[in-house]
Amino acid sequence: MAIASITEDIALVDVEVDDHTVFVDLADGPLRLPLCSLPLDKIEWMENGRRRLYDTIQNGGAATLTGPSHHLPMVTTYSAGATFPFNCCNKGVGFQPKQEYLDECIERLRDVHENTRGKSWRDSLNERVEAARWFYFDRDKIDYRRCATLEIFEKTTFANLQRTPLASLLYTGDAPVFMSFQLNTVVEIINQDDPRHTFTMLMRTLFESEPFHIYQPQFPYAYIFWISEVIDKTPIRVADQPNKMQYVVEEGGIAWDDDAFQAVGRAPSLIQEHIRDLIEDYARQRGFRVITSALVEEAKKQFMPESL
Repeated sequence: MAIASITEDIALVDVEVDDHTVFVDLADGPLRLPLCSLPLDKIEWMENGRRRLYDTIQNGGAATLTGPSHHLPMVTTYSAGATFPFNCCNKGVGFQPKQEYLDECIERLRDVHENTRGKSWRDSLNERVEAARWFYFDRDKIDYRRCATLEIFEKTTFANLQRTPLASLLYTGDAPVFMSFQLNTVVEIINQDDPRHTFTMLMRTLFESEPFHIYQPQFPYAYIFWISEVIDKTPIRVADQPNKMQYVVEEGGIAWDDDAFQAVGRAPSLIQEHIRDLIEDYARQRGFRVITSALVEEAKKQFMPESL
């Protein structure tokens, strides 16, 4: 696949990286930050999301996909001098190979693109998906200190990153876990002469004509997001704080039917009373006067999935 050259010369901010730090020269002075790798639980979450994505595509469900959460974080950049200085957008973000695997990965993707030329999109589907699996499910190949996306529109995000090459990426998952985390990153802007851009472009165009993409004629730049900080934002159930009550709790007795009582009775005896108290509080908050086995199951999913 031929790569067109860019039509204008734009000065890009220099970013230097070693094994443990990332350095960038900002307008108000140089900044050196620690470099960190994505934690294992976040890697596994992304891998599971991609498995579901590729299974859906291969099973003919590409048209049903609505922005896979592992791939479309919110990217926030800084708009200096603006009344609302934070610009937010969604970007399709993926991983990058380690430097020693970059040429091999580019060659593999080029071969797939060449082998599928002249084939219908459906006839080439399995070969394209397997190439993506070959990369994304081999942890030895991936540099988990960075991720990447293509810049297509060259608007506010691009202008912001030219001035202040820092960005936060917010990933938010689905029920029942609601995995959520923020990556604080230093952003390296690269053009089409960079092999890392070539890899990112080839990976994107494996699925360019799928219905969850808008076909794009060019990809002038790419962003390398060097990860400096990972902040877990996954919601948890907070402890009850009676002085901050936000709902009305009805007083009075709560009845239990036999099935519900027996369900709690299967829990270890030392915690049965605690579980009953939790379920009764849950029932009162929602106006129930009789606790059934269905209500026990509902409460169990909310705050004690391993208890019964």
